[in-house]
Order: sequence, then structure tokens, then C-alpha cells
Amino acid sequence: MNIFLASILALVLHVHAGEKINDALDSARSAYALRGEKSTIFIEPGTYAEELTIDVPGLKMKNASRKPSIALHNGGVECDKNAVRITWYYGHGYQYRSMGETINYGGSRTRKWNASVLVTAPDFYAENIIFENSYNIYVSEQEAADSLTDISQSDMPWTEKERPKKRMPIRPKEAGNTEVQKKAYRERAAAISFTHTAQNAHLKNCRAVGRQDVLYGDQGATIYWEGGILQGGVDFIFGAMRLAVDRATIVANINGEKGDKCYIAAGRSGSNEKGEQDSVSRGMLFYKCHIRLATEDELVIKADGERAGMVWLARPWRWWGETVWAYTTWDAGVVNSTGWHLGLVKDKPGFNPERPCPNSYEYRSQDKSKGRPEWVTILSRPYLQNGTHLHPKKWK
Repeated sequence: MNIFLASILALVLHVHAGEKINDALDSARSAYALRGEKSTIFIEPGTYAEELTIDVPGLKMKNASRKPSIALHNGGVECDKNAVRITWYYGHGYQYRSMGETINYGGSRTRKWNASVLVTAPDFYAENIIFENSYNIYVSEQEAADSLTDISQSDMPWTEKERPKKRMPIRPKEAGNTEVQKKAYRERAAAISFTHTAQNAHLKNCRAVGRQDVLYGDQGATIYWEGGILQGGVDFIFGAMRLAVDRATIVANINGEKGDKCYIAAGRSGSNEKGEQDSVSRGMLFYKCHIRLATEDELVIKADGERAGMVWLARPWRWWGETVWAYTTWDAGVVNSTGWHLGLVKDKPGFNPERPCPNSYEYRSQDKSKGRPEWVTILSRPYLQNGTHLHPKKWK
């Protein structure tokens, strides 16, 4: 009996404020390697600045507070006293000293778009956790203590194709500085990414926050996002994963600068080597979600900035990318009347202007889908043409 109880207790790990989640992950790895046991990690409220790799099957992470929160304050710099925030600061465009010899370039880095949290194992579960990349929100204490080089000016062994053409602005060095929220600094920096081996992930009442390319998934990853908040600005929910977003709040991180726009979903699901639609793959389903603009608690907002009509539901990453919005609502004036955008696929190889992005769908949007492009299919019933039911539990 004592042996049995010890085995059960070994599956439950606690992380207290000031401790490292990575230490608990090491224990979870050992338990799984030795006995095949799955672990639950309870995390006390606080900000945990560390990169995590979730490579333990069946791992659960939960906010240990009795009244868990995922709220942000002070322009996104601070989190609520009952929140668990996991954050890191690496973004595209710079080589940080702390990276060592690892080249940081676009999606080729093993972290998948510089993700603060990288999920590689199946059956991951998270509850009441904030997943953040601070790169375009504020300068963290860890970034302020680091040093960096503009990779376009570095002496790395780039090929001509790889060498970045864009020069990056000089980032402020003071911890807490929110200057990096401006458009000039904006670049790719994921809060959480899922590899193709990350099947059956379930995130309940969590928050993902950043600006560009916030939540990413490879083709093969399957993710159920239940409730909570998805917050970003440019193509911030992106990839080829099968994703069902169920009754979440979608927050548009736009601050009112001239030309500041928000594109929520950028899908590239269901492709083969020729870029043809793969009939067995699903893309993204957004079900009964509500869209609103970021508040002053969540982002630094220009007092005279214009943000109305600057949000698009989707900007497909590949012409075959599948995106479905069902029963969508939003605060008045938030979503642009066209709703969808061809900016990432127009004039790209394989693009057919007579039949662009044919896997784009809406069903019962708040404005009854008036003004949408002809290439968006407005469904008359909650099913796709192949019979797929527009419900998160049926999204297969």
C-alpha cells in the first residue's frame, strides 16, 4: 500500500514562486522514463521567465491558485496576482548572446518560431496558464541583461537566400519598456508552438499573448483550445495544425498607429507536395468566439489612434489553407467589412485568381457575412460540403 501511494504522489509536482518549472519538467521526464507515469504540475501564481519544452506525454500543467486569473495589467507588462505567466523574449531578427551558437532565423530554429513554450509530446493539458512572448510587448528583465546582434549585420555563414535583407531597429534596454509595441519593432515571436508529434493537446481557459505569429502548429498537431483568450496582431494564429477554438475571446493587439492592422488566422492546412488539398486534413475552426480590441490594461493604446475596422478574420498562409468561422460575434466596428484578405497568397506559385483560397468558410457571423469576397463560402447550415459538422468535438 505504501509503495502504491508513493507512486501516486510522485505524479503530482508543485512549483512555488521563485522556483523553475523546468526543474519540475525534469522530474516528470524521469518519472515517465522509469515507470511510464504521467505527471501533473501545479504552479503557484507568478511570472516564470524560462523556455519550456513539453516532451513528456500526458503532462498536465495547472494554475494552483484557488481563484486563478489570466488577466494582464499596465499595458501588458504585469499579470494578475492570481495568474501564472510563462514567458520568454526571443524574437526574429536578432541573435542573442544567451542563444550560444544556435542560429535564430525565422522558423528554422528548433524552437519553432522562437516559441517560449514548445510542445512536442501528445496529450498535453494546460489550465488557467498565460503563455507569452514578451518580444513585442515589453522588455523583460532577462532581455535587458542579455546582449544582441542584428542578424542582418552578423558574420554568420548565411547562404544568399538565407541572409536577411531587413535591418532591425535598436531595441531599448530598460526593463519594462513598452516602446517595442510600436510597429517598427514588430516581428515573429511565438508564445506557444506545437510540432507534428503534439497530438490531442487541450488548453482550457488559457491565454496566448504576443503580436506577430503567436500560436503555431505543424501539420499533424491537433489542438483543442477551450475558452480563455487568444491575443495578437499579425497572422497570430498560424500553421497547418488541426485547431478547434471553442468559445474563446479573440483580442486584437493593435494600438492605433497609422496602418496598424490585425489578421487573426493564417492557415496552411491540408497540403501535399504539389500544394493540392489533402481531403483528410482539417484546418482551423473558430466556434462561438468573440472578437474585441485590446484594452489599456493589455496594450499601450494611442489616445487618438484609429482602430475601428482594422481586424480581418483570416489571411490564408497558403491558398489551400482551411479556416472556418462559425457563430462569430465582435464588439461594434471591430471587424473590417470584407473580413478576409489575400495578402499572403496573391501572386504566389499555384495561386489561381479565379478560385483563390477555396477552403474559407463562414456560418452565421454577427453581420450575416455581408460584404465578404466571392471566394469565401457562406454556409447555410453548420456543415461543410463533405459533411463535416461545425462543432469543436466533431472537428476531425
